Amino acid sequence: MLRTIPIAIVVFFISCSSKKDGPGENVREIPKIAVVNYPLYCFAKSIAGDKATVYLPSLEGDPAYWKPSARQVINFQNADLILTNGAGYAKWLEKVSLPSSKIVNTSGSFKDQWIETDEVLVHSHGPEGEHSHKGTAITTWLNFKFALRQAATVHSALSKLLPGSFDELDKNFEALKVRLSELDARMVSASSDLSHLIVAASHPVYQYLEAGYKLSMVSLHWEPDEMPNEEQWDHFSGLVNAHKIRIMLWEDEPAEEIKLKMEELGVKTVVFNPCGNKSENGEFIEMMNNNIGQLERAIAGL
Repeated sequence: MLRTIPIAIVVFFISCSSKKDGPGENVREIPKIAVVNYPLYCFAKSIAGDKATVYLPSLEGDPAYWKPSARQVINFQNADLILTNGAGYAKWLEKVSLPSSKIVNTSGSFKDQWIETDEVLVHSHGPEGEHSHKGTAITTWLNFKFALRQAATVHSALSKLLPGSFDELDKNFEALKVRLSELDARMVSASSDLSHLIVAASHPVYQYLEAGYKLSMVSLHWEPDEMPNEEQWDHFSGLVNAHKIRIMLWEDEPAEEIKLKMEELGVKTVVFNPCGNKSENGEFIEMMNNNIGQLERAIAGL
């Protein structure tokens, strides 16, 4: 005679078996962290290690003005922690619904030191179309002291998300702290050799670098793959003569014809990639060291 097994017992066994990944092994889902730019991706990856997965969507064009697809928004909504940059970065965040309890503004601790800009010129910069840089300067991490404070905020948020992994998170953060402090010290040294010069920038994205290291800068709106017209060159030539400009920072390697023209004007080209997006040239710390290395070599050749 068959005996009926009570439904409660069946449910109990199904429930228990769904938490197993094999005999005696519990399935533990790894938390997911969503970030808006590459610096935060690197900070979170460095600190979390294998304790969490970090999601950075594929950012095309200028990552600060990039707009996500519906699927990418859902990925942010489903994350356990959302790390934002603050200072007006990733304006798409204002237009979507994300769980506020999961959002951490990594630059909030120095909000009183965000840099306000008067930039009003609207221009095109990649597939995101026309935009302006009016409002707040956004590339906060280019002041490496601020980058360290952002990393500290990431560490704090991860410690709350992963309370059982505090020792490992703390060890990883201390290692990252050393590397960011080394970048800061190296930039302080390089900038001391530029105290008597005005540096040109191809784009207004270096405000925190300028303020953090007491540089004097004049910004243009030049793209590395677009040869400036005659009027733009005349304007630049006037700036070079008036301010004795010897160095110009670029977000990416400019076209050869641009470099040759700049050489004729006695201006050295320095690629100082802001690193808002992933690059094939290395991870964040490595790329920043490369940036500073190019600047150091240019200074040595003055």
